[in-house]
Amino acid sequence: MVDSPRFDMNMKEKRYRDARGKCRDGREQCEDCRETDVKDIWSVHFTLCGKPWFCNSNLQPLCSKLHSEWFRIRRSYEESRSDDNGNELRLLPKLEGSYRPEIYHGYCTGGGERGYLPLKI
Repeated sequence: MVDSPRFDMNMKEKRYRDARGKCRDGREQCEDCRETDVKDIWSVHFTLCGKPWFCNSNLQPLCSKLHSEWFRIRRSYEESRSDDNGNELRLLPKLEGSYRPEIYHGYCTGGGERGYLPLKI
């Protein structure tokens, strides 16, 4: 089994070093999860960052990257959908959202949940 680093993304409250300056995971070298490259992340729980569909305006840099990746994956899903008979179901929305397009890829018209353009089913 490969020993992969474990990261606690709730870094807003917890720091990667304890009060004595020691790494919380017992290792000699501490890693700051907020500096992790998105390509090295396999799974995300959006507690700290907020749900992507809330179109948050105040995001930490890593959260912005994670939200951007979530919307990239959403678009990929929309482009690949088909029904049980293999017929394409490309009900792609017009990506008219101009709110922070570098993060939300046109799926948000403004900050907050009301600005989100939901998936068409």
